[in-house]
Amino acid sequence: MAIATWSPDGKNAPVTLRASATTTGASTKNTDTAVLLGKGKYRVVTDVTVIETAGNDEGYTIVLEANTRAATSTWYEIGTIGHFGAAEVTGRAADDAADEYEIIVDNPYDYQVRVVTYKIGSTPTGITFSVKAYALSDKR
Repeated sequence: MAIATWSPDGKNAPVTLRASATTTGASTKNTDTAVLLGKGKYRVVTDVTVIETAGNDEGYTIVLEANTRAATSTWYEIGTIGHFGAAEVTGRAADDAADEYEIIVDNPYDYQVRVVTYKIGSTPTGITFSVKAYALSDKR
């Protein structure tokens, strides 16, 4: 089981929730493979390396979902990694650029976590990113 480990010296071994990959295709929702993570508080680090915005109407929302051992087919949203895309979609002054993003997630569910990407736009050809989770405490 790939559970993120906590150590008091701060040298936590992360769990890769998504290896660096590009989300492409016509689907408006892309779901990555679920990873065993378990209950706990995690620092989730997302490294975005490419955000395609050439059409000026592309947008991407990346969220984390979790489930329980008792109901493995029911997924609950536990955190939003971010909303990315063209300035025309996000309302920001400029298109989003590659960067590293962090959120803290308190996962109350005891089983799997997965990354879900929602896409909008006439040609949302892709966003490339990876996601890792670092345990923040040993309280499970």
